[in-house]
Amino acid sequence: MDMNRRTFLLGTAAAAATATAAQSATKANTLQQALDAMRVKTGLSIKRIESFTQGDLLSVVRLTADDGSQGMGQISTYDADISATVLHRKIAPFVLGQDPGDFETISVRCIEENYKYPWSYVNRALTGVDTAIWDLLGKRADKSVCELLGGTPGPIPVYGSSMSREITPKDEAERLLRLRDELGYRAFKVRVGKTVGHDQDQWPGRTEEIIPTVRKALGDDVALLVDGNSCYTPAKAIEVGRMLEDHGYSHFEEPCPYWELEWTAEVTRALSVPVAGGEQDNDLAQWRRMIGMKAVDIVQPDICYLGGLTRSLKVAEMAAEAGVTCVPHSANLAMVTVYTLHMMGVIPNAGDHVEFSIEPTPWIDGLYSPALTVNDGKVTIPDGPGWGVTFNPEWITKAERQVSER
Repeated sequence: MDMNRRTFLLGTAAAAATATAAQSATKANTLQQALDAMRVKTGLSIKRIESFTQGDLLSVVRLTADDGSQGMGQISTYDADISATVLHRKIAPFVLGQDPGDFETISVRCIEENYKYPWSYVNRALTGVDTAIWDLLGKRADKSVCELLGGTPGPIPVYGSSMSREITPKDEAERLLRLRDELGYRAFKVRVGKTVGHDQDQWPGRTEEIIPTVRKALGDDVALLVDGNSCYTPAKAIEVGRMLEDHGYSHFEEPCPYWELEWTAEVTRALSVPVAGGEQDNDLAQWRRMIGMKAVDIVQPDICYLGGLTRSLKVAEMAAEAGVTCVPHSANLAMVTVYTLHMMGVIPNAGDHVEFSIEPTPWIDGLYSPALTVNDGKVTIPDGPGWGVTFNPEWITKAERQVSER
C-alpha cells in the first residue's frame, strides 16, 4: 500500500474543517461550550406530541410545551407510518412531562426504556422528537440550530449524490457533466456493484465501465466518490478499490456488508482510497467499536436513522477524538439534509462536502420552505430560528394526525 498516497487522500477528505490542528481544536471547544451552555433546564414541560403522516414516506412531528412554545421535526423517511405508531407507543411516554433542556437525558431514556426493541424503528421515531426539541430550543433563543451550537450559517460545498444503478455509465457521466456546468458541483458520488450484491454487479461490467467513464468525462479537478451499498467481500472490494485508486477517486463507501466490521476494516487497511461507512448503524456502542478498530476512515452517521441530532453529535465527537472525518449520510431532500447542513456547520471534523441528492423527489414537494438549492456547488445552511425552514401548513392539514398528550 502506498502510504504517502493514503495520507494525501485522507488529508484532502478532511481539509475543509481541519486545515490545522489548532482550528479543529478551537471548533471542538466552541461546540463543547455551546452544548454545556444548553444543558440547563428551561422550566418548560413537554405536554403534547403530534405526528402528521402522509403515506409511508413522510411523518412530521410537532412538539408543544406548557407555555405554548413549539418545535417541529421529522421522523425518518421510509415506512414513516410505522415509525409514527412507534413514536406514540414507545417514545411519547418517556418524553411527555420532560423539560426540553434535558434533551440528552430524554434521548438516552428513550433508548434504554426500549432496550427490548432495538434499534431501527425506535431510533427513527426518536428522531422526530429530538429534532423537534432542537427546533423548539432554537426558536426559543431566536437562533438557528447551527448558531445554538456555536456555528455561523453560510454556504457549504455539496457533492451531487446519484442514487441510481439503473442508469448507464454513459448517461450518468453526461448528467453529472451537465450538473457540473449548470450548478457548479465540484464533487459527485456514483453507485458501483449491486446492493447487498454478494460480489455481483448491477449488470456485468457496469462497475468496470462507470469508474473510468465518469472520471474521463469530468476531468481531474472534480472529486469523485462511489458507494458500494454492502456489495462486496473483502477480496472483491479491494479489487474494486484498486480501480478507484487508479482513477483518482477519494471515497469508497460501504464496500462490504455493514454488519461485517472486520471485513470493512480489512479493506480499509489495504487501500489508499479512504473508506467510508456507518449510515445504517444506530447503536452508539457499535459506533465505539467501529471507530476504535479503525474500520473506516470517514464516518457517516445518518441523523434520522440514528435517533436525531443529539446522538449524531455523540458519534461526531467520538470520531473527532480518534482523528476521523465525519460526513453524515443525507441521501434525500427531506429534512435529513437540513439537519445535516446545521451539523456540518459546527463539528470540528467535518469533511469537504455535504451529501446532496441529485434525484427527482416529488414526494417532498411542498413539505417545507425555503427549499434547498445549489448555487456554485454549495448549499446555504438555513439561518432562521430553529432549523430555519417552515413546514407547509397545507401539507400538515392533509396528513393523518396522531396525538399523545399529558
